[in-house]
Amino acid sequence: MADSIKDYLNSIAKYPLLTAEQEIQLGRRVAKWKELKDLQRPLTADEQRQLRSGERARQRFIQSNLQLVVHVARKYDRRSNKTLELMDLVQEGNIGLARAVELFDPSRGYKFSTYAYWWIRQGMTRALITQDAIIRLPTSLHELLYKINRTAQDLTHKLGREPSLQELADAVEMDAKELSIMLKRAYRVTSLDQKMHDSDSGSICDTIADPNCLEEEVTRNQEIETMMDYFGKYLDPTTQEVLRCRTLAVPISWSALEAQFGISQTRLQSLERRGINRLRMLMGNPLNDTPLGHVTANNHKANNTRGIYVSSMSKWYV
Repeated sequence: MADSIKDYLNSIAKYPLLTAEQEIQLGRRVAKWKELKDLQRPLTADEQRQLRSGERARQRFIQSNLQLVVHVARKYDRRSNKTLELMDLVQEGNIGLARAVELFDPSRGYKFSTYAYWWIRQGMTRALITQDAIIRLPTSLHELLYKINRTAQDLTHKLGREPSLQELADAVEMDAKELSIMLKRAYRVTSLDQKMHDSDSGSICDTIADPNCLEEEVTRNQEIETMMDYFGKYLDPTTQEVLRCRTLAVPISWSALEAQFGISQTRLQSLERRGINRLRMLMGNPLNDTPLGHVTANNHKANNTRGIYVSSMSKWYV
């Protein structure tokens, strides 16, 4: 988009601005062109020549004022949330400019830019009302919101901070309560499928937090993932299997485990206790938010257990 704007500005920069005398001359030729164009009879040779001359005058009039359209469009392009881009506004303004050229009366004595400004502005504001918002607002309300937004920007530059509601209300000569209601009507509606930045980025819907996914739940899941990682790295296979059997919804009895592993119940209980203590020491917490939190193997004797790190095997041993 930036390249297209730059190319357009370069293309219209070659058209020089008109002097006051040129505006009068071209305006008279355009007025004659409009008069001849509306005739319902065949034109004479001289009238056809004047018609072609008026068409060229109209074209030159428009080209010499294209920079004015860009100047006006930049003011409307300061919107934070927008659908119409700068070039869209320029095209709508060009339509208003062409209309102003056809209706300009040089005999009144004012400059063309003063007259054309309102036609250009009207084209852009109508486009913003009909195309830029999903929920349409009345033209008068839209123009008032634009005035409020422009006043807020001026106050921000003047005060060095954002103005308060009362300061803004005083500047636009409105009641603070009425202004608050007016600003609430200015809320924009945006599609949840709209891309955040470019075509490869996610949509707005992808960035909305799930109210059912609480922060505590996320923390708990991360802690369980960390524990399972330590579980596979720092516990021997026998201890891992004992802990799995004891943390089931219906834990396997010690007598069944004794028959399964061929190890006494005392030894199995010691493996369970030391395995849990090792995980607690590695994670630096009592594992209350994990499946091992309900296992009360961390007695006073186990708390005095020290871990020795054997670097050659990258394992923890008691």
